[in-house]
Amino acid sequence: MQGRQEGNEVKCLAIVLAIAAGSAAQAFDLSAWSAQRDLHLREAERLRAAYSNCLQRLDHPAEDVSIPVETYESGAVRLVVQARRVQFFLDTGLVWAENVVVRRLAPDGSVETRIDARSCVVDRFTKSGWAEGPARVQHDKTSLAGKNVYFSSPESYVRVFEGADLQSEGLKVEEVGL
Repeated sequence: MQGRQEGNEVKCLAIVLAIAAGSAAQAFDLSAWSAQRDLHLREAERLRAAYSNCLQRLDHPAEDVSIPVETYESGAVRLVVQARRVQFFLDTGLVWAENVVVRRLAPDGSVETRIDARSCVVDRFTKSGWAEGPARVQHDKTSLAGKNVYFSSPESYVRVFEGADLQSEGLKVEEVGL
């Protein structure tokens, strides 16, 4: 399975490079990308373990809650979690949520990215999260769905660990050979 994930990642990288080449000429630093990828993998594993720990500690979650997690310097909300059931873990800075919608907002309040998940854990300090089970990420006209999703708001990074399905309306990509 690891080989398949890396193969899919390489294909996705090729698509991203082709899109980037079409929109702006930039140098790509493979070693920096690889180091960042490793950091995200470690953070995903940490949050996956934290998710399991939170489930064991659930005790009377609140219902129908909206939590601002990140703000702009102006004070406007940048990242908000809305969920049917929520439990805060003040000792760790984690928030467990069920039937959850995570929205990343532009400074004007419009939705840039939306993540829908059955349940997840969000770290209020790192502004990153782990969605356990099925989840869908919508950004502009592109959607990414699958199971077990890691996301990081500061880096605008999302990774689907199982069964990734990428759909984009109006995307034109030239074939890239590796």
